[in-house]
Amino acid sequence: MAFGYQVLGFGSGVSGAEFMTATGGTITDDGDYKVHTFTSSGNFVVTSIGSDGTYGNKVEYLVVGSGGGGGHTHGGGGGAGGYRHNSAYDKAVTASTYAVVIGARVTDLDTEGNLSSALGISSAGGGDGGADAVGGDGGSGGGGSSGIPATPAAGGSGNVPSVSPSQGNDGGQGHGGGPNYGAGGGGGAGGSGPDGTSSTGANGGNGSSNDIHGSSRIYSAGGGGHGHHGAFGSGGSSDKGGSAASAGTGGFNVSGNYGAGGGGARVNASQGVVIIRYKFQ
Repeated sequence: MAFGYQVLGFGSGVSGAEFMTATGGTITDDGDYKVHTFTSSGNFVVTSIGSDGTYGNKVEYLVVGSGGGGGHTHGGGGGAGGYRHNSAYDKAVTASTYAVVIGARVTDLDTEGNLSSALGISSAGGGDGGADAVGGDGGSGGGGSSGIPATPAAGGSGNVPSVSPSQGNDGGQGHGGGPNYGAGGGGGAGGSGPDGTSSTGANGGNGSSNDIHGSSRIYSAGGGGHGHHGAFGSGGSSDKGGSAASAGTGGFNVSGNYGAGGGGARVNASQGVVIIRYKFQ
Protein backbone atom coordinates (compact mmCIF):
# COMPACT_ATOMS: atom_id res chain seq x y z
CA MET A 1 0.00 0.00 0.00
CA ALA A 2 1.36 3.41 -0.97
CA PHE A 3 1.16 6.20 1.60
CA GLY A 4 1.38 9.92 0.74
CA TYR A 5 4.80 10.60 2.22
CA GLN A 6 8.45 9.75 1.66
CA VAL A 7 10.85 8.53 4.32
CA LEU A 8 14.22 10.31 3.97
CA GLY A 9 17.40 8.43 4.76
CA PHE A 10 19.84 9.65 7.35
CA GLY A 11 22.50 11.98 5.95
CA SER A 12 20.33 13.08 3.02
CA GLY A 13 20.71 16.73 4.02
CA VAL A 14 17.04 17.40 3.30
CA SER A 15 15.20 18.71 6.35
CA GLY A 16 11.70 19.07 4.96
CA ALA A 17 11.88 22.75 5.90
CA GLU A 18 11.39 25.52 3.38
CA PHE A 19 14.86 27.09 3.74
CA MET A 20 18.42 25.96 4.30
CA THR A 21 20.43 25.92 7.54
CA ALA A 22 24.18 26.33 8.00
CA THR A 23 26.97 27.07 10.47
CA GLY A 24 30.37 28.76 10.32
CA GLY A 25 31.93 32.18 10.74
CA THR A 26 30.24 34.99 12.64
CA ILE A 27 26.49 34.69 12.09
CA THR A 28 24.13 37.66 12.15
CA ASP A 29 20.51 38.20 11.11
CA ASP A 30 19.36 40.78 8.59
CA GLY A 31 15.59 40.52 8.36
CA ASP A 32 14.75 37.17 6.80
CA TYR A 33 18.38 36.42 5.98
CA LYS A 34 21.35 34.85 7.76
CA VAL A 35 24.75 36.41 7.14
CA HIS A 36 27.94 34.40 7.76
CA THR A 37 31.05 36.63 7.90
CA PHE A 38 34.50 35.01 7.77
CA THR A 39 37.49 37.14 8.75
CA SER A 40 39.67 34.09 9.33
CA SER A 41 39.81 30.77 7.52
CA GLY A 42 37.31 28.11 8.54
CA ASN A 43 34.38 26.08 7.22
CA PHE A 44 30.93 26.96 5.96
CA VAL A 45 28.85 23.90 6.82
CA VAL A 46 25.46 23.49 5.15
CA THR A 47 23.55 21.23 7.53
CA SER A 48 20.37 20.99 5.45
CA ILE A 49 18.82 22.40 2.32
CA GLY A 50 15.23 23.55 1.96
CA SER A 51 12.36 22.92 -0.39
CA ASP A 52 11.83 26.49 -1.63
CA GLY A 53 12.47 26.62 -5.36
CA THR A 54 14.28 29.96 -5.30
CA TYR A 55 16.03 30.06 -1.92
CA GLY A 56 16.05 26.50 -0.64
CA ASN A 57 19.64 25.80 -1.70
CA LYS A 58 20.90 29.13 -3.07
CA VAL A 59 23.26 31.68 -1.51
CA GLU A 60 24.63 35.13 -2.19
CA TYR A 61 28.39 35.47 -1.70
CA LEU A 62 31.12 38.08 -1.52
CA VAL A 63 34.73 36.89 -1.77
CA VAL A 64 37.47 39.52 -1.38
CA GLY A 65 41.24 38.91 -1.52
CA SER A 66 43.69 40.92 0.58
CA GLY A 67 45.19 44.12 -0.79
CA GLY A 68 48.71 44.40 -2.16
CA GLY A 69 51.43 46.33 -0.33
CA GLY A 70 52.70 49.67 -1.59
CA GLY A 71 56.06 49.94 -3.30
CA HIS A 72 58.96 51.17 -1.16
CA THR A 73 60.98 53.37 -3.54
CA HIS A 74 59.01 56.12 -5.33
CA GLY A 75 56.28 53.61 -4.60
CA GLY A 76 53.06 53.01 -6.45
CA GLY A 77 49.89 52.28 -4.52
CA GLY A 78 49.01 48.66 -3.87
CA GLY A 79 46.21 47.12 -5.88
CA ALA A 80 43.01 46.09 -4.15
CA GLY A 81 42.22 42.47 -3.50
CA GLY A 82 40.03 40.74 -6.05
CA TYR A 83 36.29 41.34 -5.60
CA ARG A 84 33.73 38.71 -6.63
CA HIS A 85 30.03 38.94 -5.84
CA ASN A 86 26.84 37.42 -7.18
CA SER A 87 24.04 39.95 -6.80
CA ALA A 88 21.40 37.27 -7.43
CA TYR A 89 20.83 34.10 -5.43
CA ASP A 90 22.22 31.86 -8.15
CA LYS A 91 24.93 29.86 -6.34
CA ALA A 92 23.61 26.41 -5.48
CA VAL A 93 24.99 24.52 -2.48
CA THR A 94 24.47 21.05 -1.10
CA ALA A 95 24.48 19.75 2.46
CA SER A 96 28.28 19.72 2.65
CA THR A 97 31.29 21.30 4.31
CA TYR A 98 32.90 24.09 2.27
CA ALA A 99 36.41 25.28 3.13
CA VAL A 100 36.77 29.07 3.44
CA VAL A 101 40.21 30.63 2.97
CA ILE A 102 40.81 34.25 3.97
CA GLY A 103 43.69 36.18 2.41
CA ALA A 104 45.93 37.44 5.20
CA ARG A 105 46.91 41.10 5.46
CA VAL A 106 50.37 41.80 4.07
CA THR A 107 52.73 43.42 6.54
CA ASP A 108 55.62 44.28 4.20
CA LEU A 109 56.13 46.65 1.31
CA ASP A 110 56.57 45.28 -2.21
CA THR A 111 54.34 42.29 -1.37
CA GLU A 112 51.37 41.07 -3.36
CA GLY A 113 48.15 40.33 -1.52
CA ASN A 114 46.78 36.90 -0.71
CA LEU A 115 43.98 34.88 -2.23
CA SER A 116 40.60 34.33 -0.59
CA SER A 117 38.27 31.51 -1.63
CA ALA A 118 34.96 29.85 -0.81
CA LEU A 119 32.29 27.79 -2.60
CA GLY A 120 34.63 27.24 -5.54
CA ILE A 121 35.09 31.01 -6.02
CA SER A 122 38.60 32.51 -5.74
CA SER A 123 39.59 36.18 -5.53
CA ALA A 124 43.25 37.00 -6.09
CA GLY A 125 45.34 39.21 -3.87
CA GLY A 126 46.07 42.72 -5.10
CA GLY A 127 49.22 43.48 -7.05
CA ASP A 128 52.04 45.21 -5.17
CA GLY A 129 52.91 48.82 -5.95
CA GLY A 130 55.93 49.35 -8.15
CA ALA A 131 59.23 50.24 -6.46
CA ASP A 132 61.37 51.84 -9.18
CA ALA A 133 59.42 49.41 -11.35
CA VAL A 134 56.06 48.60 -12.90
CA GLY A 135 53.17 47.71 -10.63
CA GLY A 136 52.37 44.08 -9.94
CA ASP A 137 49.45 42.20 -11.46
CA GLY A 138 46.63 40.82 -9.32
CA GLY A 139 42.97 41.07 -8.44
CA SER A 140 43.53 44.77 -9.11
CA GLY A 141 46.90 45.98 -10.37
CA GLY A 142 49.44 47.94 -8.35
CA GLY A 143 50.40 51.47 -9.39
CA GLY A 144 53.63 52.10 -11.28
CA SER A 145 56.47 53.87 -9.51
CA SER A 146 57.57 57.43 -10.13
CA GLY A 147 61.18 58.51 -10.49
CA ILE A 148 63.75 60.78 -12.00
CA PRO A 149 64.11 58.79 -15.26
CA ALA A 150 61.96 60.16 -18.04
CA THR A 151 60.40 56.78 -18.79
CA PRO A 152 57.28 56.29 -16.64
CA ALA A 153 56.57 52.93 -15.04
CA ALA A 154 53.33 51.25 -16.06
CA GLY A 155 50.66 50.12 -13.65
CA GLY A 156 50.00 46.43 -13.14
CA SER A 157 47.10 44.60 -14.75
CA GLY A 158 43.92 43.85 -12.86
CA ASN A 159 41.66 40.82 -13.19
CA VAL A 160 44.65 38.43 -13.06
CA PRO A 161 43.80 35.59 -13.35
CA SER A 162 40.99 36.52 -15.71
CA VAL A 163 37.41 35.84 -14.57
CA SER A 164 34.04 37.15 -15.70
CA PRO A 165 32.69 39.45 -14.37
CA SER A 166 36.07 41.08 -13.76
CA GLN A 167 37.44 40.93 -10.21
CA GLY A 168 39.33 44.23 -10.47
CA ASN A 169 41.01 46.96 -12.50
CA ASP A 170 44.45 48.13 -13.63
CA GLY A 171 46.86 50.26 -11.62
CA GLY A 172 47.84 53.74 -12.77
CA GLN A 173 51.08 54.76 -14.47
CA GLY A 174 53.83 56.52 -12.55
CA HIS A 175 55.20 59.86 -13.71
CA GLY A 176 58.79 60.06 -14.83
CA GLY A 177 60.69 63.23 -14.02
CA GLY A 178 60.40 66.02 -11.42
CA PRO A 179 59.82 68.10 -9.56
CA ASN A 180 57.55 65.99 -7.32
CA TYR A 181 56.98 63.10 -9.75
CA GLY A 182 54.06 61.14 -8.39
CA ALA A 183 53.52 57.38 -8.52
CA GLY A 184 50.40 55.74 -9.89
CA GLY A 185 47.44 54.73 -7.76
CA GLY A 186 46.54 51.09 -7.20
CA GLY A 187 43.49 49.79 -9.02
CA GLY A 188 40.25 49.14 -7.16
CA ALA A 189 37.14 47.04 -7.67
CA GLY A 190 35.22 50.13 -8.76
CA GLY A 191 37.77 51.72 -11.07
CA SER A 192 41.32 51.83 -12.35
CA GLY A 193 44.08 53.64 -10.49
CA PRO A 194 44.77 57.12 -11.92
CA ASP A 195 48.17 58.04 -13.30
CA GLY A 196 50.66 60.00 -11.21
CA THR A 197 51.53 63.53 -12.30
CA SER A 198 54.56 65.81 -12.16
CA SER A 199 53.21 67.35 -8.95
CA THR A 200 51.50 64.60 -6.95
CA GLY A 201 51.01 60.89 -6.40
CA ALA A 202 47.70 59.60 -7.70
CA ASN A 203 44.79 58.57 -5.52
CA GLY A 204 43.86 54.91 -5.47
CA GLY A 205 41.09 53.52 -7.63
CA ASN A 206 37.68 53.43 -5.97
CA GLY A 207 36.29 50.32 -4.34
CA SER A 208 32.80 48.84 -4.67
CA SER A 209 29.88 49.44 -2.32
CA ASN A 210 28.00 46.36 -1.14
CA ASP A 211 25.29 45.79 1.48
CA ILE A 212 25.50 41.99 1.71
CA HIS A 213 26.52 42.40 5.36
CA GLY A 214 23.27 44.24 6.12
CA SER A 215 24.58 47.78 5.72
CA SER A 216 26.49 49.42 2.90
CA ARG A 217 30.28 49.11 3.06
CA ILE A 218 33.16 49.78 0.68
CA TYR A 219 35.36 46.87 -0.31
CA SER A 220 38.55 46.60 -2.40
CA ALA A 221 39.69 50.23 -2.72
CA GLY A 222 43.14 50.88 -4.20
CA GLY A 223 46.11 52.47 -2.43
CA GLY A 224 47.39 55.97 -3.17
CA GLY A 225 50.69 56.57 -4.92
CA HIS A 226 53.72 58.12 -3.23
CA GLY A 227 54.74 61.66 -4.16
CA HIS A 228 57.80 63.69 -3.29
CA HIS A 229 57.84 66.74 -1.03
CA GLY A 230 54.50 65.91 0.60
CA ALA A 231 52.45 65.41 -2.55
CA PHE A 232 50.94 62.05 -1.55
CA GLY A 233 47.98 60.25 -3.06
CA SER A 234 45.00 59.28 -0.89
CA GLY A 235 43.41 55.87 -0.81
CA GLY A 236 40.49 55.22 -3.13
CA SER A 237 36.89 55.84 -2.02
CA SER A 238 37.83 58.69 0.33
CA ASP A 239 40.71 56.92 2.05
CA LYS A 240 39.13 53.47 2.36
CA GLY A 241 42.25 52.38 0.48
CA GLY A 242 45.64 52.91 2.07
CA SER A 243 46.97 56.47 1.95
CA ALA A 244 50.56 57.21 0.95
CA ALA A 245 50.66 60.08 3.45
CA SER A 246 50.71 58.04 6.64
CA ALA A 247 50.69 54.42 7.71
CA GLY A 248 47.92 55.37 10.13
CA THR A 249 45.38 56.40 7.51
CA GLY A 250 43.25 54.30 5.22
CA GLY A 251 43.73 50.62 4.63
CA PHE A 252 43.36 48.30 7.59
CA ASN A 253 42.67 51.11 10.07
CA VAL A 254 39.22 51.77 8.59
CA SER A 255 36.54 49.85 10.51
CA GLY A 256 34.95 47.04 8.50
CA ASN A 257 37.37 47.68 5.62
CA TYR A 258 38.55 44.71 3.56
CA GLY A 259 40.62 44.18 0.42
CA ALA A 260 42.25 47.64 0.50
CA GLY A 261 45.57 48.20 -1.26
CA GLY A 262 48.39 49.79 0.72
CA GLY A 263 49.64 53.31 0.07
CA GLY A 264 52.96 53.86 -1.66
CA ALA A 265 55.83 53.44 0.84
CA ARG A 266 53.29 52.49 3.53
CA VAL A 267 52.29 49.21 5.13
CA ASN A 268 48.55 49.74 5.42
CA ALA A 269 46.86 47.20 3.17
CA SER A 270 43.95 45.20 4.59
CA GLN A 271 43.02 41.54 4.76
CA GLY A 272 40.39 39.71 2.75
CA VAL A 273 36.90 38.61 3.77
CA VAL A 274 34.21 36.11 2.76
CA ILE A 275 30.52 36.81 3.39
CA ILE A 276 27.74 34.32 2.62
CA ARG A 277 24.04 35.22 2.85
CA TYR A 278 20.87 33.16 2.46
CA LYS A 279 17.19 33.25 3.34
CA PHE A 280 16.26 31.33 6.47
CA GLN A 281 12.58 32.24 6.95
